[in-house]
Amino acid sequence: MRWIRAVVLAFSTYTRIPMPQGKWDEDAMKLCIAFLPLVGVVIGCAVWVLQILCHALGFSAVLFAAFAVVIPILITGGIHMDGYCDTSDALASWQDKERRLEILKDPRVGAFALIRFVVYILVCFALFYELYTREIIVGIGLLYPLSRCFTVWSAMTMPNARKDGMLAAFAEKAGHHQAVVVLTVLSVLAAAGWVWATFPQGLAGLVLCLPVTLWYRSMTMKRFGGVTGDTTGYYLQTLELTFLAGLLIGGVIAAWL
Repeated sequence: MRWIRAVVLAFSTYTRIPMPQGKWDEDAMKLCIAFLPLVGVVIGCAVWVLQILCHALGFSAVLFAAFAVVIPILITGGIHMDGYCDTSDALASWQDKERRLEILKDPRVGAFALIRFVVYILVCFALFYELYTREIIVGIGLLYPLSRCFTVWSAMTMPNARKDGMLAAFAEKAGHHQAVVVLTVLSVLAAAGWVWATFPQGLAGLVLCLPVTLWYRSMTMKRFGGVTGDTTGYYLQTLELTFLAGLLIGGVIAAWL
């Protein structure tokens, strides 16, 4: 029952999918964050169904790309995109660490957040469009659980910039060995499925995500003194865009060869 409660807690926290209401007990919190990749599985399945319907009904790549951009935001309620926007504002402020952390908590949206949000959506739309027209589709659904595996590992292995907040609570509890085992199993399955289903295109995505991860870890420590829920959302959104770009680059290279 504890594992079920942890899954329910993960989905009730990180999605808008209706879940049974219950109290946040200690045992469930120890495993909650480790089940975040399962949210990615649901998003990936939704995008996969969208692709099947678009092919079956003869819809254009424009419609597929538009809904593929929207689906993750609808399912998650935009919680990760909110972190992306808040972090964009904080980074653009060029203030000290303390002021940047204050900006992350500010509910107001700044100009740089809006600018980077629009740019992100446009690039994401273009990548989905190109992947659909080139029929490089299989790997798209798998990138969502894989990106969440990377994100959770980062949250669990980096110091937290604040001692309070939802991420701090979950990451601290996730030190339990069972959470590590669950995340390891999900990470291996996601990575193996990604490479098997997308080779050789998906390999480019994995290669690209490594320097992105190193940059994120360095940037987060330097600019914020550690991770927060917002910077984690920023990293997740950046990874998803990176994996999409990797699929396209890998597909182009494979076509040349």
